Amino acid sequence: MHELSLREQLRANEEAFAYTGHLFGLDTLARKEKDPGTYEAVWHILSNLCNLAWEVGCKVSSSPIAVEGGDALWALHLPTGEAICVSRGITAHPGLLASMIRNFIELGYEEYPGFHQGDIFENNDPHYGGIHSPDFDMAMPLFYDGKLVAWASCVSHVSDCGSVTPGSVGFLNPDCFSDGLCISMEKVGENDQFYPWYEKRIRSRTRTPDFVMGDARGRLAGCVTLRERLNDVIDKYGLDFFLDATKEYVEDSRRYAVGRVRTQTVPGRIRKSQFKDLAMKGKNVILGKQDIDCLFNLPMEVEVGADGNLNFSLRGASGTVPFGENISPTALKSGLLNGYSHIIGFDMFNSGPAAAWEVETPPSGSWANPFETPEGFSSSSGVAWAPAVMWMSNLYEVFGRLFQMRGFVEEMAAGAATTMTAEFAGITQLGYYLAGLTLEQASNGSPARGFTDGENSAWCIYTPNADFGNAEVTELYYPILYLGRNIEPDSGGYGRFRGGLGHTAVWMVYGTPGLDYQCGCAGMRAKIVANHGMYGAYPTWPDAPSYAHGTNVKELIEERKPLVHERGPAENPTIETAITAGDLQSQPVAPFLTHEPLQNYDIIIHPISGAQAMGDPLERDASAVEDDLNKGWTSERVAEEIHGVRFSHSGLYSIDHQATQRRRAEIREERKRRAVPFKEWWTEERRKVEARQDMNPAVLAMWRSSMELSPGYGEEIRKFWDLPADFEF
Repeated sequence: MHELSLREQLRANEEAFAYTGHLFGLDTLARKEKDPGTYEAVWHILSNLCNLAWEVGCKVSSSPIAVEGGDALWALHLPTGEAICVSRGITAHPGLLASMIRNFIELGYEEYPGFHQGDIFENNDPHYGGIHSPDFDMAMPLFYDGKLVAWASCVSHVSDCGSVTPGSVGFLNPDCFSDGLCISMEKVGENDQFYPWYEKRIRSRTRTPDFVMGDARGRLAGCVTLRERLNDVIDKYGLDFFLDATKEYVEDSRRYAVGRVRTQTVPGRIRKSQFKDLAMKGKNVILGKQDIDCLFNLPMEVEVGADGNLNFSLRGASGTVPFGENISPTALKSGLLNGYSHIIGFDMFNSGPAAAWEVETPPSGSWANPFETPEGFSSSSGVAWAPAVMWMSNLYEVFGRLFQMRGFVEEMAAGAATTMTAEFAGITQLGYYLAGLTLEQASNGSPARGFTDGENSAWCIYTPNADFGNAEVTELYYPILYLGRNIEPDSGGYGRFRGGLGHTAVWMVYGTPGLDYQCGCAGMRAKIVANHGMYGAYPTWPDAPSYAHGTNVKELIEERKPLVHERGPAENPTIETAITAGDLQSQPVAPFLTHEPLQNYDIIIHPISGAQAMGDPLERDASAVEDDLNKGWTSERVAEEIHGVRFSHSGLYSIDHQATQRRRAEIREERKRRAVPFKEWWTEERRKVEARQDMNPAVLAMWRSSMELSPGYGEEIRKFWDLPADFEF
């Protein structure tokens, strides 16, 4: 009997799914029904193999991003590419890795150059589904008794990919030609070895070749580990069981997700818009066309079917930007799977749930689909995560409202935190050049839930099992010393339940002739409010970094005087009062590059965002505010003005509950006096919109591109504001 090629298997799988509504035509999960114990046990064994590959790969890598930050991932896939299970790490990648393997098959690589044991394939090119150049995606076909039975895949975030600026977060890249080293769907090795020209290219085109090659060897070591241990599993449980059960795991996960949607949400259409800014006017940029402020429209529309299937749309997504913040639809969909896993909470995290979606192709020429137009083909994706992670945050409010409608309050979660990165480049205290991230940004606060506060500095939307690493180990890699790492008060928004708080790192530059500090954008806001929380909550503020160059810190240390250990009050930052400096920037607008390299004893204060809150802050339990005051997690001003509490302070804070009730009643009356009927508000706002009153050029450009790229969306905007049919921004 003719054995189907992998491409023929893909077509057969599509036909079976279309005909039966079940992946691979699996009307029943025969292996699960016959032996549920073994079925469950093998699932956990395979998941543990992926985690073992992660442990081995990160340790072999030895780069600070992998070995200390764990910013990598390994996965096991079906022969046709669907992810079966994944390791811990950057869990936004399994969908992307699955798409990469499918692309190898669709492009005919099975025939030429062929798939063999020990082959190594890679891609980091966003034009072919990669997310951004620093994320190197690898896949290896796995054979058993001469038969291709699975794929091992992995991704690691390298410290430098040779882009126009040092490091791995290329938000300043003006076009794809500045995105650095490009590996475009290539076979880069065989017989478990990289081709010699692969290493030569890395050594020729990256600033930290030893670390980048270390990451490559780590990826390879993890995949080989996964392959060798998988052989033992198949030896024990049999090839037939493995082939059957792994398909069932993917279909099982699809059923689970569909079941959650059917039982805990409401059919219909729900929408949420979010906005992201990139404030670059007047700053150091690469090309003149980048001397602008940008604003992104990040719309999400979800149609929930009665059968539990979902349709996603990005109608209204605004145009491309001349920075590295554009993303391919393939990578965006992979990120969506990651965010969806947080909301639906799969028992088995794999490709299955994505089979229940239809993701409408984003508007051509938008930040979410740049490459389909001649003008957009050269767009940069240096840090494509920047708009993607903020767009994914829409899922929390979309599904939170759906869960609330059905009474599943405990499933609700407010919006995610935003991400501002810290990247260093320069000669280290050990005398070698290093560029890379500290990974602090992977530990935001987690969102408030429908029944409780979020967790502090313990979560990130793209790495939910976050790890900001040990300060002592980070100090071994980079020429910095930690003067502080503190929970940042009031950073989790204000509501009945607050978001988890972020933290602030305080670094002193030490042991280097010069260190560039890039306060980068990997999904942050600088001048605007993005996700605003839910059900009456107030939002968190934009990230506020600081730095001081040419300081008196050396003298302060010699005199044993106090240093800077925290950010301090926003209106009176500690950096302004504790030290002096030739160049002291206490309130710079992020993102930015320092004007010149920082020197020994210079200071950096780098905040990491908290998440969003839920509910009216006047409904917060006064005892919870008291607890936050005593822990230093909120300020007196916020407690009084926003939460409306009254308290005394003699060593510890003590809430006056009766006075608090009276003050909260007064605030509610004040709200009523300020309130304006919706019709009056709409009339006045319509006048402003039609006159384009006080609209920044970035605002006008965003709305203009949104309406041009999505004409139907433009019609809805005009209809809502009762504007002329030919109105444009």
